[in-house]
Amino acid sequence: MLAGDSERERAAAALRDHYVRGCLTVDELATRTERVLAARSRADLRRALRGLPIFPELRELANQGRAAGQAALHTAALVLFTGAYLVFCLVLVVVLGFTLLLHGTSTSELAAFLVIWLVPTFFLSRLWHSRPAQRRRGA
Repeated sequence: MLAGDSERERAAAALRDHYVRGCLTVDELATRTERVLAARSRADLRRALRGLPIFPELRELANQGRAAGQAALHTAALVLFTGAYLVFCLVLVVVLGFTLLLHGTSTSELAAFLVIWLVPTFFLSRLWHSRPAQRRRGA
């Protein structure tokens, strides 16, 4: 069966991945890539990929799973804390409104409300701008 352009591109990408993982030298990568790009059939593609591991190493899969888990945990914490922050802001506005409505407020009380609002705002903004540890190490 004839090989299509997309199949040749996938095979070339697989060769690049194997080179990055250290399974191929530069010369082997060049030779095999030439074979892949010149391949007319799927059998030619299989011959160019022969001898390379089909599945990634377990350690690599474990690292990818760990990174995905950390990213999911970070996202869940972000959603949870953002929701709690929105509820907190709503309650704070209601309390400030009742305080102003019932007996007015002084400058020190307004400053206290501002500090009470700024502290969680600062920490939530830090959470929004942080990245999971695994991606930070890889960058």
